[in-house]
Amino acid sequence: MRTMIGRLFVTAVLIVAAWLSWSESNLAARVADAKQDLATFNYAAVDGLEATRSLSDYLPGDRRLLADDVRVAQARVAYWLGRYDSVAADTEESSADADILLAAANAAFRQSQRETATGPAAVQRLDGVLQAYAAAMKAAPKSADAAYNYEYVARIRDQVARAPQGKSARTAPAPPNRMGGDLPVGATIHGGPGAPPPDAKMEELQMIAPMEYGDRETQPEATPGVRRERKG
Repeated sequence: MRTMIGRLFVTAVLIVAAWLSWSESNLAARVADAKQDLATFNYAAVDGLEATRSLSDYLPGDRRLLADDVRVAQARVAYWLGRYDSVAADTEESSADADILLAAANAAFRQSQRETATGPAAVQRLDGVLQAYAAAMKAAPKSADAAYNYEYVARIRDQVARAPQGKSARTAPAPPNRMGGDLPVGATIHGGPGAPPPDAKMEELQMIAPMEYGDRETQPEATPGVRRERKG
């Protein structure tokens, strides 16, 4: 009887462990799909994810949680769609994640570009943006993006502070948040859109494409070269 109870207990433990492993693998697969959807601009699929906790969240070790990976993807989607307020809400849920803090700082700067405040009000707004970038650098001291953006916003803040009353320093406009066909208009997570060189003449550009297999077969064979004699 004891042997039977022991076997049932071991079986139950294995079943629970198998279910937890299956749940963990499913969440990891959803995180991978979210990163792929983000890279391919399938923003709607990322919005539908839910940042649920998993077994690995309770294990010891200093690592990012799978739930935070989902929040990072959602924060980046919200940023590129122009929903800057929702990025700040994600920061409150995962205040220690460096990528979410950086996305929130970027969103705060873009939000400041949408406002028409000038003078001390604009300076105060940019001071808050600088604090957001400082928090991102504190979470990730080696983040080159956070450090560069901090310096960039600091220079804009100084320009706004030195500008005469009633005038504001020029800053780059916020990126458009609309789709042009299958791709977003303007910059994306992969960078700015490509274009021909501004001073190049299109008739001078030469495009070289590989020949089709059938075309290569119809080409005459190359003539054999003269055998070269070795010297020495």
